[in-house]
Amino acid sequence: MTHADIAFGLILAGLSAYLLFGGADFGAGLWHLASRRRRGDQEVIEHAMGPVWEANHVWLIFVLVMTWTAFPPVFADVMARHWVPLSLAVLGIVARGSTFVFAKAAPDQPWHAPIFGVSSILTPYCLGAVATTVATGKSSWLSLAGVYGGVLTTALCAYLAAVYLIWDARRIGDPDILLHFRGYALLSGVAVGLFALPGAAALGVRSPLILVSAAAGLVSLVLVVRRRYLAVRATGALAVVSVLWGAASMADLDLDGSVAQNAVLDVVFAALGVGALIIVPSMTWLYVLFQRGPAAKT
Repeated sequence: MTHADIAFGLILAGLSAYLLFGGADFGAGLWHLASRRRRGDQEVIEHAMGPVWEANHVWLIFVLVMTWTAFPPVFADVMARHWVPLSLAVLGIVARGSTFVFAKAAPDQPWHAPIFGVSSILTPYCLGAVATTVATGKSSWLSLAGVYGGVLTTALCAYLAAVYLIWDARRIGDPDILLHFRGYALLSGVAVGLFALPGAAALGVRSPLILVSAAAGLVSLVLVVRRRYLAVRATGALAVVSVLWGAASMADLDLDGSVAQNAVLDVVFAALGVGALIIVPSMTWLYVLFQRGPAAKT
């Protein structure tokens, strides 16, 4: 295994973490917008995001730093070609974070929820469009492949959020809210499956990981119907992240020709090892403390 393989594997792991954690938060923002007439649903969403929603961007920062350090030409090419959608994605992150905070300080403002919801859709759409464009070798994020990837990524985030929120609603103990998110999970799961498989065939995706995603998605639907709300978190996550892995296998990137020198990567890997000793336990403990919050005791 070469230094390029290790670096790319770390980048893919960071993208997977950002999709599973940050993506679920973006999807929660979509359901927050859709539930604007159900304050109980919104309260569950806000509590589920809690103090960890902004911390999820650490995975995006990790991916950016790793890419420009390990593969500078690839990073420069992607940023130069797709600076418009990437700038829109950043704008969405800033607008989303600002309105989430301001809504707590001034809850009577009617424009907080719409901006929060729209920016929660804008960011995953733009990131998904860029990722699909890079994976398929297209030139523009406005191409058919880019639009498809943006819509699919947004839908995957919504599905993942719905699956996660079922368990949060169960912990709080409101059966009506639980049924709402259970319905969201079933509806979005079926919609994503019907949208993803034909698209994968049209784009020429040949990776067996797509079949893994389809199988995990079907199992997830069964688990939701059978009320296995904790187990479905694992199968739902596998269904979503397999799409990312399958797309990554399509990307025709000259990693060996653009990788940084081994001496540079040795320092990067050593720094990552030291950083992981701090970041991973800290993030884990943050989630543990959050799960012990007031709603978990109800």
